[in-house]
Formats: sequence, C-alpha cells, structure tokens
Amino acid sequence: MQIRRRHVAVGILTWLAIFGAFVLLAGPTEFVEEASDISQPRLVGMLVMKALGTVSMGLVLYTVSRGAGLHVSPVESVLLNATVSLANNFMPFGQASGLPVGGMIISQWTGQSFERSVAALSTKELAGFTPGVLVMLFGGSYIVLYDATIPDQIRSLVAVFTVSIAAFVVVVALVYRNPDPAQRSLHRFVATLNRGVAYLPLLSKLDEAEVRDRVDSFTGSLDEISSNKPVVVVAASLTVLATVTQGILLWLALSGVGVDISPALTVFIVPISLLASAIPTPGGSGGIEGAQILLVFAMSGGTRAEIITAVVVTRGLVYWTPIVLGTLTLTGIQFKKWWLAR
Repeated sequence: MQIRRRHVAVGILTWLAIFGAFVLLAGPTEFVEEASDISQPRLVGMLVMKALGTVSMGLVLYTVSRGAGLHVSPVESVLLNATVSLANNFMPFGQASGLPVGGMIISQWTGQSFERSVAALSTKELAGFTPGVLVMLFGGSYIVLYDATIPDQIRSLVAVFTVSIAAFVVVVALVYRNPDPAQRSLHRFVATLNRGVAYLPLLSKLDEAEVRDRVDSFTGSLDEISSNKPVVVVAASLTVLATVTQGILLWLALSGVGVDISPALTVFIVPISLLASAIPTPGGSGGIEGAQILLVFAMSGGTRAEIITAVVVTRGLVYWTPIVLGTLTLTGIQFKKWWLAR
C-alpha cells in the first residue's frame, strides 16, 4: 500500500469540502471578521506552538527509532514523522490505514524491515496514547472537582467519561501484565484476516508460516522497544509536551476571537477530540473539528462563529503542516532512490 494521486486528491477535496461547510455554518462574513481579530503576535504564538508540537512528535519517533535500531537523525525523524502524518491525512480511517503506509516509507528510508518500522511507529502511537489518557484521566478529575466555570450538567458528563477512561486503563494494564493471551489473539486475528483476503478480487493470501513469522517479528520488535524504560519515558514526556502545545494552540485561537476559556480545558479537549479521527474520512477530517466545536461550545458558551473560526484555523494549521513537510520528504526519498539506482 502506498499514497497515490487519488488518495491525495480525495484527501484535499474532502478537507476543502468540510472546511467550506464549517465556514458556511459560521457565516462567510462572520468567519472572515473573526479570523481577522486574531492579532499578529497571537498568530506568531500559534505558529510557534505548532512548530514546537511538530518537533516534539518528530523527536518521539527519533527516540523509539533509536530503541528499535533504526538509524535516523533527529532532523530525519521530524521529516519522516511529518510524512507519516501526511499518510494519515490522505488515507481513509486515519492512523489505521496510514500506519502501514508510514511503516513502508520508514522502511524504504532506513533499509530496515517493514515489521520493525511498523513496530517503531506503533510504539510512538502508544507513547502518544498514554499521555492522552493521562490528560483525560487527571484533567477530567481536576475539572470535575475544582473547575467552577463549566455547567453542572457538563461536569456530570465529564465525570462519567473520566470513570470510563479509568476502567479502560485497568483493562489495558491487565493485557500488558498478560501478554501471551494477547499475542495468541493477534495471531488468530491476522490469520483469519489473511484467509479472508483470498475471497477478494486481485488479492491472494500469504503463506500461513510467513504470516506467523511476520507477526512474531512485529511483536518481538514491539516488546524490545517497549521494554526499554528510558525510551518509553522520554517518548511519553515528549508526547505530553506535544499534547500541551496543541491545547495551547487551540486556546490562543479561541482567546484571540474572544472566547473565554481556560488553557486547562483546551488541553483536556484536544485528546478527547482526537478520538473522533476514527470516522472513515481522510485523517478523520470533520470528526475532530466537530468534536472540538461541540466541546468548546458546551464548556465555554462562546458564539458559534467565534468557536468555529478558531477551531477551523487551528485544524488547518495541524492538517497542512505535515502535508508541506511530508511532500518535501517524499520528494527526497524518490531522489535518494534515483541517486542509488544510477
């Protein structure tokens, strides 16, 4: 699987359609007026937050790649991570379909196996998932117990959500403490998926022994990286920083258009809204924006035009930054392949 022109076209057209729908919902005139209210110093701060988040996530990939034996520099890691994000933006189902494409890109760049590259990316996603869960768990607890600015009805919903996250953490901990049953389940799932491929046109199933070896290679690489505690701690810390920068980015935009909301709430909202990336659109476009708009509206009481404008502007920065950097990286990969083939 790779990024094709039709993926790029569908991804960009989908984003433009969703962008246009939100602008119409806010009102074109109101959208332009609210966006114009964001001052230049605040816009610079937003760009700095986005750059800091991009570098932080690139360094997460660098950390786990070094732990996996993939020899990449910090600058290469930032660019490769942007390329993986580009794949997430252009492929349907976001990370679910973008992850193998990203693994293939990293494998081509480093010359290492596809399974090891995917294991490194999976560890990066797990490292990113953990801080998000912690933000939702502790941030939700703080909001429920101490934040007096949100309505009581919303406070009850946040409390239920926080308890659900706590239960999920317990389930994940049990799976982590008992890895053998989880690995057997993964073997059965992949084997069933491989047998089902044989019924699809233009596809053929792989040899079952090869599938088993690939799964073992993946889980072995994943265990090797995740058992390296310094790698996991550094990666998780950098991801916390990236999560906070996204929250501050949203807060800067919202306060720039006159929405009164605390940074703690925006940092809490960001990882929750990312759950909506599971919708079957390229990069989860529409779902994340809609979730952020609804959450901010429920917790702040700002006007429709203000909130939509701030969310669309910040999501535009988040969406287009990896496209620019990722395109440059893909061009470099193609040049490298051409140069080596000479």
